[in-house]
Amino acid sequence: MNKADISLLNKNNIKKGRLIDLMPEFYELKELVESNYWHNKETVFNHILSVLDNLEKIIRNLREETKQVLNEIVEKKSRKDLLRVAALFHDIGKKETMIDFNGFMDFPGHEQKGAEKAVKILKRFNLSKKESKIVADIIKNHSLAHEIITPENSNFQKEYKNFRKKFLDSIYLELILLAFADTIGSYLKKTKPTVFRYKIDFYKKELKNLPPRKMDKL
Repeated sequence: MNKADISLLNKNNIKKGRLIDLMPEFYELKELVESNYWHNKETVFNHILSVLDNLEKIIRNLREETKQVLNEIVEKKSRKDLLRVAALFHDIGKKETMIDFNGFMDFPGHEQKGAEKAVKILKRFNLSKKESKIVADIIKNHSLAHEIITPENSNFQKEYKNFRKKFLDSIYLELILLAFADTIGSYLKKTKPTVFRYKIDFYKKELKNLPPRKMDKL
């Protein structure tokens, strides 16, 4: 069976429904509406498309050295390619994990569930096992930055130091970029403006000062 190329995973193809037969799980997210501090009666489907747009804008404005690192080829695809795929599937596990607290939705464990679900979907595409694992690792850990990088975290210094140390030589850049893109399109700007600004300022500063690094721990 011929596998599809991940170049098909673009916003135009997705919006026009060209990939329904290839990944029906993704289109199920059109029916999943979430409301909480981060989302205002927004479908997961539309949120993901917004994150993809935000990610492209952020990447265009990165330093040239950082862009070069994202262009690093893992085996067949670049880190940027894999990051885009991870962004597309980062919330794919929300359908199975949603809990509705009287209109306030939470999705405990959607990161792990999403990583497992994404690996199955990605078997239909021409990624190597190593590349699929990178995508899964980004998805599995994509909420860590949200949880740690907030003025509400009294243990920020220790948790952030450990987070950075753990992922710096692997997917740290990808996790920061995805968290940044995810935050920009969130409703947090209205529900928690101080938290929103803190996060945005942190990501901007981090991307400006972060030394470009190759992936060593994969």
